[in-house]
Amino acid sequence: MFKDYLSNNIITFPNYQDKVLYNLSTDDSNKIEYRMNEHGYRSNSLSKDGSPKILTLGCSWTMGIGVENDRIWPNLIGNKFKDSVVCNYGMYGTSTEFLAKQYSKIIDSGYEPDIVLILWPGFSRRDYLDEKGRHIKLFGWRTAYHQDPVSKGRPDIDLAFVTLQNDYQDLNVFWSSYKFVQSVTPKNTKVFHSIAGYYYKIFDEHFDLIKKFVDLDNFFIPTDCYENDKGAIDGSHPSSVWHNKFSNQFYNFIEDSC
Repeated sequence: MFKDYLSNNIITFPNYQDKVLYNLSTDDSNKIEYRMNEHGYRSNSLSKDGSPKILTLGCSWTMGIGVENDRIWPNLIGNKFKDSVVCNYGMYGTSTEFLAKQYSKIIDSGYEPDIVLILWPGFSRRDYLDEKGRHIKLFGWRTAYHQDPVSKGRPDIDLAFVTLQNDYQDLNVFWSSYKFVQSVTPKNTKVFHSIAGYYYKIFDEHFDLIKKFVDLDNFFIPTDCYENDKGAIDGSHPSSVWHNKFSNQFYNFIEDSC
């Protein structure tokens, strides 16, 4: 996998590549279908024809863990555009830095989306390559102004990453990821952003700082659909009800912005 990281190639998940899965991440119900594309994403192929071309990026809330594919927010928004094709490159557990890197690689591949929709992952997440070239995800769950009480991974190796997790460092990571996305976006592509989930409160706490570097004209900040109702089949992700509500409000924001 490290070869994809250290090149312009799109990062591919070989264990998921071109497969149909019924257990993924926290969903072991064997009831939800996850049909994966050539890069191991729950997505149409990047080569599929359609217009507009819509690219969505994010973590498990975008991938739609525990919810049928036709009821998750990327596809619900896509349905509002006639003849659109949605490429959903959300992947569970990913960080803002991973998202920005993968976006750059997708654009570098020659794929030119008309619309990009980003639901940013928690800013406290980190990912890195270990000494064997394996992709390691480090999760962090914090409330504003508090040190990270929980980390998952290998504590002896991940200690430095946990040490570097505080609100201000996390915002620095988000700033660099957001600006990188802006810098590689093609001229005719429209990008819209949003935030939801456990990191929303930290975003809200530091909004006076964040609003100085994000473009609020294309950043949807939900007021009543940012919390996790945990109604998905795995009991830990948002339900189809949340996806429907979020997609309607995000689409309305996009429509008003345009």
